[in-house]
Amino acid sequence: LVRKILRCLPKSWTPKVMAIEEAKDLSTLPLEQLLGSLMTHETTMKNHENVEVKKKKSIALKASNEESESDEDGDVALITSQFKKFLKSQKGKNALKKFPHNVEASKKEEPTCYECKKPGHFKNECPNLKKKEKFIKEHSKKKKAMVATWDDSDLSSSEESGSDEEVVNFALMALEEDTSEDESENEVNFTFDELQNAYEKLYVEYENICLKNKSLKKNAISMSKELEILKSENSKHINEIESLKENEKLKTEIDSLKKSFSTFSNSSGKLDNLLGLQRCVFDKAGLGYEEMKNVKHFKNFFVK
Repeated sequence: LVRKILRCLPKSWTPKVMAIEEAKDLSTLPLEQLLGSLMTHETTMKNHENVEVKKKKSIALKASNEESESDEDGDVALITSQFKKFLKSQKGKNALKKFPHNVEASKKEEPTCYECKKPGHFKNECPNLKKKEKFIKEHSKKKKAMVATWDDSDLSSSEESGSDEEVVNFALMALEEDTSEDESENEVNFTFDELQNAYEKLYVEYENICLKNKSLKKNAISMSKELEILKSENSKHINEIESLKENEKLKTEIDSLKKSFSTFSNSSGKLDNLLGLQRCVFDKAGLGYEEMKNVKHFKNFFVK
């Protein structure tokens, strides 16, 4: 991918491509580093172009000012010569002595600056304007500039001979040229003390949250222990309930068995009475025999 990007660049980028190929190993070069280097080179080229355009504009402005001044000087000289002739015809030599013979003295007043409203220089040479532009550039660099690392050692040695502005531009990856005063006014700039106070407040809040988190963890651990205890107690109660249900079943069975046993005990007593009332085989007494009253009952010979 790095080689494809280098191949897609235009011919004006050929020196940069050759420098990267010689200084770096393209097989191990990260894509982010390549893009940062290319963007830095692009901003540098744009800054050079802007400087050249500004120089051309200033030269053209100076030439036009000089030409206009020479034209004005010629017009003034022509007017003064005509005025001299008029004075000669009217007042003679006395008037000529009072009029200055030097043409340069009749020039117009010195030009005034439209920036500071002071005479002696034009607007493009005004020191106040230069100071203002310098302040705006420095302010915009602080706001909008992003620092990029320049890792090409071969190119860095050759670029160190440039001006301070070019060195700064090499260290910048992106620079916004047009910055309005409204953006600078609306932007909020924090001081170091304000940032430090905000950091201290956040740190205090962080410590409080950590303490709350620890207490909540302790509560969670204690509640989990209580839950385990309640689960064990619940299992015990469930076992007790099951044992009580079994006891109730056994009680009902015992009651039913007691009832059946009581019926069997009554029948055995009746059987004993019947066996005791029977007569012996050898007893030949007839009915109405009075000695039967003295007869003893036989004992029960059945074994339970």
